[in-house]
Amino acid sequence: MACSLPLRISLIITVISAALTLIILLVSFFLIGELNLNQLNHLPLNRLAILAVAFLVLLPPVFILSRILAGRLLRPLQTLTEKTRSYSTDGSPVSFLLDSDDEFAELGKALQEMQENLSDSHAQLEMMAFRDPLTGLSNRRGLHQELSKLILWARQQENRIALLYIDLDHFKQINDSSSHAYGDQILREIAQRLLQVVKQQTRHSQLPFPEELLLSRPGGDQFIIMLPDIGQVEQAGQLSHHIIEAIQQPFQVSDRYFKLSCSIGITLYPDDANSAERMLKHADIAMYEAKRSGRNRSRYFLPAMHRQVEERVMIQQGISTAIAENQLYIEYQPIVHMKKKRVVGAEALLRWHHPKRGRLGPETFIPVIEESDQIGALTVWIIETVAAELRLLPSQKEATKLSINISSAILNKPELAQQVNDALLRVDAPDHRICLEITETSLMEDIDNTLPLLLRWKDAGYSIWIDDFGTGYSSLSYLARLPIDGVKIDRSFIRDFDNSKPVIEAIIALADTMNLLTVSEGVEQAEQQQSLLRLGCDFAQGYLYSEPLSISLLTDKLEQQLLRESRQTLKFRPRSKTKLPF
Repeated sequence: MACSLPLRISLIITVISAALTLIILLVSFFLIGELNLNQLNHLPLNRLAILAVAFLVLLPPVFILSRILAGRLLRPLQTLTEKTRSYSTDGSPVSFLLDSDDEFAELGKALQEMQENLSDSHAQLEMMAFRDPLTGLSNRRGLHQELSKLILWARQQENRIALLYIDLDHFKQINDSSSHAYGDQILREIAQRLLQVVKQQTRHSQLPFPEELLLSRPGGDQFIIMLPDIGQVEQAGQLSHHIIEAIQQPFQVSDRYFKLSCSIGITLYPDDANSAERMLKHADIAMYEAKRSGRNRSRYFLPAMHRQVEERVMIQQGISTAIAENQLYIEYQPIVHMKKKRVVGAEALLRWHHPKRGRLGPETFIPVIEESDQIGALTVWIIETVAAELRLLPSQKEATKLSINISSAILNKPELAQQVNDALLRVDAPDHRICLEITETSLMEDIDNTLPLLLRWKDAGYSIWIDDFGTGYSSLSYLARLPIDGVKIDRSFIRDFDNSKPVIEAIIALADTMNLLTVSEGVEQAEQQQSLLRLGCDFAQGYLYSEPLSISLLTDKLEQQLLRESRQTLKFRPRSKTKLPF
C-alpha cells in the first residue's frame, strides 16, 4: 500500500536532515580535533563510535520534528481532501473556503467554483432529462415520473384521475408553410394557454403540488394534462371543451395569424387503467379515435377501441407482406357511355384477400393505410399494376381508359407525392389512357402546392378528374386554374336524386361551360339513367351496368362489346344488287 503524502514528505525531510547532521558532525570533529580532510580515512574507532552515536541520537528528533512540520504544512490539504471525498451532487453543498491566504486557500477557492459549476451543470442536466427545453414543461420522462407519483397519491386518497392526451390537428403544415421558428413560438403560446386552463379548472382544489406539474409536453405537437381529484366524469369533458376553445383562438406570430384545432383522448384512473403506462396507452387510443371521428373533438376511452387498434396494427404491419405475397389485386368497375350503351373506361378498385380473414373491403384498410406513410408504396404498386394490365385490354377504335384514385394523404406529404410522381413518370401512359381521380376536398386543401404537381402529371400524359364533385367547396376561380378533364358527380346526389336534381343540373351545366366531361357515380336504377340523360350527362358507372370485375372479366366484356359492334356494322352494311344472267 502506498505511503501517505505527509509520511513521504517526512521521510524526505528526515533524509535531508540526516545528511545535514552528518555533515555538521564531521565539520565539528574537524574544527575541534584540528583534523584535515586527508585524515578522515584514519579516524580512531572511538571517535567514529562517538560520531555514529551522535548521528543516531539526533536522527529520531529530526524525523519527529519533520513529521510534525509536514503535518502542519499539509493540514489544509488534508482538510480539502476530506471535504472533496464527502462532496456529492445529490447531497448538501460543501464549503471549500479556508481561513488563510496561501496557495491552499487559492486551491479551496478553485474547488468551491468547481462545486458551483458542477451543481449548475447537474441542475441543467436534470432539467434536460425531465423538462422540455422549449416550453419548460415536463417531458416524456418527467411525465412518467409525475403521473406515477399522482397515481400513488390518488390510490392513498381514493381519488379519481383523468388523463387528457392532446394532439394538434395538421400542425405540421405550419412548419412546412412557414418555418419551425413560427411553430416553436406557437407551441410556447399553447403551453401558456393550457396552463391557464389547468389553473382555472383546479382553482378550488387543494392540491399538494403546483399546477405546473399537471401539464406536460411529451414531444412534437402533443400535450398531456393530468386532472386529479375529480368527482364526476363530466369534469374531464368540460376541461376538454375549454382546451378546444383555447386552441381555436387565433395565434399571432410577427405579422401572421394562424388557426389551429386539436383532438383529445380521455382516460380515467382507476376506471380504465391502474398504471401510468396503461393510462397513456388508453388516452393515446382515444385521441386517435377523436381524429378518426373528424378531429377538433374529444373522445373517452372505451374497451372496444382496443380491438380497433389491433385491427389497425394488423393492417399497417400486413400491407407490406400483402404486396410481396400477391394478396392484393384490383377490380375494375366499368364506366359506360349511356347513349351509346358501351364501356369506355373503368375505375380501378383495390382489393385485399387476407390469408386468415378472407376478403377485406377497401373501407376496412384504406383509411388505416392513409394514416401511415405506407400509402405511398401502395399507390406506386397500384400505378404499376394498372399500367401493366392496361396493355391486356383489347384494342378499340375508342381506347378504353382506366382510372386510379390518388389519396389526399399523398398530396399533403411532399415526400409521398414525390414517390408517386416518380412512379407516374416511370410507367407508360399513352394517349391519356390512365386517368387520375382526386377528390375535390383534397384538391382544395392546398391548391397552391397541388397545382404544380397536377401540371406535371398532365404533361406526362395523364387525364385529371375531380372525384366526389359537389361535396367540397371549390370556387370557379380555382376550377379554372386546374388542368382537369372532367368531374365525377358524387353518388350521394344520385342516391337522393329527387332532392339533389338542382345540384346535379348545375354541375352538368358548369362542366359543359368549362368543356369538361361528367360521370355520374352510383347509378343503380334505369330511372336514374333516364333522368341523367335528360339533364345532359353522358357517362355513368354503377351496379346498373356492372359490378367491379377482374381484369380478365373486363377483357372478356370488352371483347364481347367489340364482337357485338362488328356484327352491327356488318348487319347494316348495304347489300350489292345481283345481276341477272340475261
